[in-house]
Amino acid sequence: MNRAHSVLVRNTAYLFLCCVFFIYACTGSKQTVKSDKDFPGDAADSLVAYIERSRCFGVCPVYSTKIYRSGYVLYEGKDHVQNIGRFYTWLSHQQLVNIGVKAEETGYFELMDEYRNPHLTDFPTIYSEVRFRGKRKKITCYHSDPPDNLVEVQDYIDGLFNAETKWIMHPVQKIEK
Repeated sequence: MNRAHSVLVRNTAYLFLCCVFFIYACTGSKQTVKSDKDFPGDAADSLVAYIERSRCFGVCPVYSTKIYRSGYVLYEGKDHVQNIGRFYTWLSHQQLVNIGVKAEETGYFELMDEYRNPHLTDFPTIYSEVRFRGKRKKITCYHSDPPDNLVEVQDYIDGLFNAETKWIMHPVQKIEK
């Protein structure tokens, strides 16, 4: 009976420690953006920025990156990228604000909704979206010579992530091809 009691105590302590680590992991690195003038509203899961690059007939990188108001970033690498699969990381509040400021400074919100060249046959379509200070702009680009300010915002979003980014494998790996 003494042995059973010590096993029970050990297992209870182990379970307690697992719960503490789980709670810390769920709350420790998450940076929730409070309601403010940059991202009005209460939904921490609302989209702040999005970029997706689609397939072409060659070796174009195929991926999407969704950036949420909470700082959560979901990346899905599909083809011709280093990370294939679904991964996540976090951005700081300041990095989220900087995306919006970059979009404002470059005139992203004043661009057309679509840039298409009907004569192209082998280019990826690039979808981008930014939401900031009550403004929302979603742009579809299938063009060999898009506006420089559009490319600047797309490159800025992509540039937030580099070889030093600590991507964590998402527990759900089912992604659409």
